[in-house]
Amino acid sequence: MRFGYRFSLGIIILSVLLVLLPKYALADAIVTQVGGNPITIPEGHSVETVLSVGTDARISGSVTDAVLVINGNVYLEPTARVDLVVDLGGHVYNSALNYPETGVFEVNFSEKLLNDSLLGGVILLGIWVLRVVVSLLCIVFFTGLGYFMRNCLSSSENLLSTDFLRLFGIGMAFVMLLVSFAVLLTLTVLGIPFAVLIIILGIILVVLGLIPVMQFIGTKVLSSTILEYPAITRWLAQSILFVALVSLPLIGLMFFIVMGLTGLGLTLTIGWTHFKRSKAS
Repeated sequence: MRFGYRFSLGIIILSVLLVLLPKYALADAIVTQVGGNPITIPEGHSVETVLSVGTDARISGSVTDAVLVINGNVYLEPTARVDLVVDLGGHVYNSALNYPETGVFEVNFSEKLLNDSLLGGVILLGIWVLRVVVSLLCIVFFTGLGYFMRNCLSSSENLLSTDFLRLFGIGMAFVMLLVSFAVLLTLTVLGIPFAVLIIILGIILVVLGLIPVMQFIGTKVLSSTILEYPAITRWLAQSILFVALVSLPLIGLMFFIVMGLTGLGLTLTIGWTHFKRSKAS
């Protein structure tokens, strides 16, 4: 008697679940279609994923995961319940009462989209080529300049080792003063050429200061074997290392600013020291 009662109760509960939750009772894993007739998910039917290539998808039931259509249209009927719709090369006609929870993404491969994509690709390629060319030119330039200045860098290593922060502060203060003076000069037409000359002078001082900074970094990072190479080879390695560090995303810009200001402070300090010595003699 008890067994018959439990069995009857289980049948009743199962029947209620089938009536109240048909989308779970009729759930499929994935529905795919390549060409041919459109995919149709009828009302009251539930699937996890719909994948259609070269044909349309008509959704009246429930799609718990995603609807992906390539080169076709998606028709969401009022009773449709979907999570995500992605349509590549077609349109999404949404009349569902419940908007897709994750969203609707539609990409049409129009001539304008293709032209914009091609233009963007060309611009990115051009920027990449320009960065490569500029990096190679900087390596050649710093290698040659460092080689010709190699006999004038004896006093710089000690200053960089002991007064790095002070040199950075001097360089930053000088840049602020230089920029302020240049801005004041640009207020008049006659002062613009002098402002340009001041900026060019500041750039030259920064470049000259970067040479001992590059040598200092090279002696700390490069192996002793490379440092024993001939001067031109050693400077080539130091230039490649410096350009590689500057080219790092985000960090490279901060590194270049810090090293540039420090080099500027070093140039000003060495120049002021030589000026005092010449004046004393």
